[in-house]
Amino acid sequence: MSNLDSYARFSSDNPLLDFTFLYPADWQAIEIKGKEKAYTEVFIRGPRNAENTYSLSLVVRVMPISEKEGRWVDLKAVAADYVAKSKGLAGFREVSRAEGRLADVEAIEIEMGYMMPLPLNAVNPKKTQIIERKVFLKRGSYFYELAYTAVEEDYYKYLDAFRNASRTLEFREEEANRQVYWSVVSPASAHAVHEKPTEYKAQGKKG
Repeated sequence: MSNLDSYARFSSDNPLLDFTFLYPADWQAIEIKGKEKAYTEVFIRGPRNAENTYSLSLVVRVMPISEKEGRWVDLKAVAADYVAKSKGLAGFREVSRAEGRLADVEAIEIEMGYMMPLPLNAVNPKKTQIIERKVFLKRGSYFYELAYTAVEEDYYKYLDAFRNASRTLEFREEEANRQVYWSVVSPASAHAVHEKPTEYKAQGKKG
């Protein structure tokens, strides 16, 4: 799964899906709009498990920040709400948690496990261990969720797909507006070792 030649780059004309990332080329990407514009997401369906009861998935979801509901404005509150709701799942356990930055924005990463009866809606379902890793990001007036979910035996088998999606996640607007300034004037020898390219964001013309 680590050979990037077998990956495709996700990109969308939907302005809300303002990012790109790599995912396995033979997985299926579907864009989904939530009810009442509560969220927009790209859902990428991966392989079925050996028992043919569950498809692993990669999801990147975009949600507008509600200024009326204060708990949604804070990234830590969003992550805490997710964990609180998940604690009701059978066999819930939080595996790990980390805080830092991803795609140059603040991020919180949580991995957890729980049991799910599979196949769904079957007469005699089998309790199956599911592992889910989710990264929460905040950028501008939106929250983003990058999630990877699979049955336990497939989770580690395809974990590189999630890692590559995370490492290659880029926001298009920042990429398009960022330019590198290189001086055409050669620096004086006394200052040459201190010269470095300067990054800046170009301001687009209005009107």
